[in-house]
Amino acid sequence: MRRLTSAALAAAIAALLVACGTTPEPDAPAAGRQGEPGTTASPSTRAFDVHDCKALLERGYAAGAPRDGSKDPECAHLTRDEYTAVVGEVIAGHKDEIMEDAANEVAWDSAWDQTGPEQQTVVCGRLKTDGAAVVGQEMADASDSPSGDEVEMAQYYLDEKCPQL
Repeated sequence: MRRLTSAALAAAIAALLVACGTTPEPDAPAAGRQGEPGTTASPSTRAFDVHDCKALLERGYAAGAPRDGSKDPECAHLTRDEYTAVVGEVIAGHKDEIMEDAANEVAWDSAWDQTGPEQQTVVCGRLKTDGAAVVGQEMADASDSPSGDEVEMAQYYLDEKCPQL
């Protein structure tokens, strides 16, 4: 799920410095494989390039698990400027999604702020009991013109608004 408030957009951009795993290493040549007679175990090293780092960051973005990947093997060899440029490329490739999410969340925040505290407590109770998928679908079913984002909105309220209640 993409969840980036406009206030947290800068934090999300920083958090987009992601890593969600490592690139598998290619098989070593047969004569150098560990466990074969006459060979010794030696650590395998793989030279990563800027494309490996970008692929790592893209996988993290797609998985919805952004975090700083600058220390991961795919990115550790890059200078700070090179790493920043790669992160910028990944963000630029998703700017429309980021802006759409920010716009949605501004509207959701406005609707939440116009809801009274008692009703907010009721909504959070339902979300905690039944879950965002059920509540969001009920909202969509009750709407004359559903947006298609009701489940995402319900999850946003559960994650961002309900913990404070």
